[in-house]
Amino acid sequence: MRRIVLLVNIFSLLSAWLFASQTWASADIIESGKTVSTSGLEGYPQLAFLLATGILILWLSRYMNSVFSKFLTSAVVVFLIAAASPVWFDSASGSLSILGGQISKLTGVSDWLGQGDLLKNTFFNHLMADLFVIAIIFWFLSLLFLIWAGKPGQERKEFVTRIDNLPSW
Repeated sequence: MRRIVLLVNIFSLLSAWLFASQTWASADIIESGKTVSTSGLEGYPQLAFLLATGILILWLSRYMNSVFSKFLTSAVVVFLIAAASPVWFDSASGSLSILGGQISKLTGVSDWLGQGDLLKNTFFNHLMADLFVIAIIFWFLSLLFLIWAGKPGQERKEFVTRIDNLPSW
């Protein structure tokens, strides 16, 4: 079971990276006629950090034996998935605001309301964004399973305190 979940984790992490590197949004600027487009990794810089940290946590999960280290790693994974939550809402709404940085470089208009008036032929790739979200959810669940699942041949940890180890006189 652990090997299957490991393969699911690796596959979901690689597919999330693939979906995030695809073009998510594009639009034409009315004044100059130039086309701007961005991928998920360009639009959301935290995704590269999330995916790289996912690889690191997967590698480190082999060495976690104490409940405390598993708990801390699980907390880090939950915070990572929380850092990706803006992507979920933007992909659901089809927000083109991820193009804001490129539009401001080309036109000099820095607020999104002004930038929205300069665009035509807008496109948001819901398929890639939604597949990325699904891959991240699979990565999250499989990583939590890998962290908390017992390793083959490992004995079950008993929760004891120091007071339980005192000699009885």
